Amino acid sequence: MATVGSRTDGFGAQFQTIIYGIIIIETQGQTYYHTPILSMEHNYDNDPNFLNKVEELMNIRNNYKCITDNDRHKIIVHNFHTLIKIFEQNMNAYLMSPSLKNIKLNFWKNKERNHFKNDRLNVAVHIRTNNKVDIQLDGFRVTPLQYYFNIINNIRQKYRNSKKLPLFHIYSQNKLHDYKLYNNNDIYYHLNENMFDSFIGMVAADILVTSKSSYSYIAAILSDGEIYYNPFWHPPKNSWIVC
Repeated sequence: MATVGSRTDGFGAQFQTIIYGIIIIETQGQTYYHTPILSMEHNYDNDPNFLNKVEELMNIRNNYKCITDNDRHKIIVHNFHTLIKIFEQNMNAYLMSPSLKNIKLNFWKNKERNHFKNDRLNVAVHIRTNNKVDIQLDGFRVTPLQYYFNIINNIRQKYRNSKKLPLFHIYSQNKLHDYKLYNNNDIYYHLNENMFDSFIGMVAADILVTSKSSYSYIAAILSDGEIYYNPFWHPPKNSWIVC
């Protein structure tokens, strides 16, 4: 019986360590017990139901045993820093585990898999920008827009003769006028959309272009699509395209 130590930062980081924890704990032959999320950043609207929505988005609480007061003295609590280190030292093997397959199946149990409802090759592009919580970020985490649109142009060329032409979905907290140089009829902007719909879109996409963010990184972990990876401190899966 084991669980993952609590965190207080953003959705991507917390979901990431829960996923890592489940995979490592089950690989070790133990039973994962879910510790409910108690605190999380980026609740911009002060939604009182925010944490419940987060739990429904992950859909872990509904499919794993949850810790009760009677269990607490018997549960091993794994430090999330340690879990990240262990997982990423043998990442590609862990990502082939039955545990991840089950996490993916559970994720889609309470969602519509045909998220986009169109006949296009849907490409999700996550553009990380400064926000109310991490406005102090240095330039490393905020990648210039031209980087993303260079990748978009490469994907356009790669699939220019495809039966399903690409449709690009930009997920960001930028303003529309920031993209005036890049407007095109094959681009749809999801700007300042709620984090729940954006995350589902990124996981559902046929192709995902990540940013230097655990939010899109963990969407890539859950995705069955083609991944264009923006390098940062969490390593890529062997099959991802490193940009």
